[in-house]
Amino acid sequence: MVKPKSKTIPWPILGIVYACLLFAMYISLSTLVLGFWGQTTVGTIDSYESRLDNRNAGENRSRTVSKGYHFTVNGKGYRGYVIYLSDESWPRLSAGETRTERISYLPVFPYINKPGALVEFSKMGELAIAYHFLAPFGYLFLLLLVSRTVIRQRKKSQRLSDQSVKKPMAASKATEITCSACGRKLPGDAQFCSGCGASTKRPDDHSCHSCG
Repeated sequence: MVKPKSKTIPWPILGIVYACLLFAMYISLSTLVLGFWGQTTVGTIDSYESRLDNRNAGENRSRTVSKGYHFTVNGKGYRGYVIYLSDESWPRLSAGETRTERISYLPVFPYINKPGALVEFSKMGELAIAYHFLAPFGYLFLLLLVSRTVIRQRKKSQRLSDQSVKKPMAASKATEITCSACGRKLPGDAQFCSGCGASTKRPDDHSCHSCG
């Protein structure tokens, strides 16, 4: 019996898709939460890179900026790291050098934090604000769409698997015979009954040995 080939999405790939969508949703939601309810403190930038990607790009699109930072709230230290598009071009930090910057954090859960400039609505622009408001709904829709597709694929695969099992069973039942002596169901190629030992051959089912 040949097992039908599965066309479902492999679990590792599915996990990566879910993780990317959830992370993208978190980025927008955390930005909105910090924009509305975040508090600001002075943090320390301890790593900084600014890579020029395209001189002709639109506003805040010419460079990829990455920052590592730490800050303290109520005597406890927290760390953060961000990568974003910007026109910002600070001098690179030398070994042991640091720089201060405002960090926005959520008072009830300071692990949610970002540099203040990334969450201030006055600096974002209307397009960025609209994106952060609409993006979570878009990512949620994609999550539901992927989940629905996976469920359909798994159901279809299960149906094909069930059909492949039922066909051989139906074929084997079609070739069954019944013992004329005791009524036991037997395979079609059985010579003797496994229950009573009677021969399953009919009286007219014989070979003529004298006929060569």
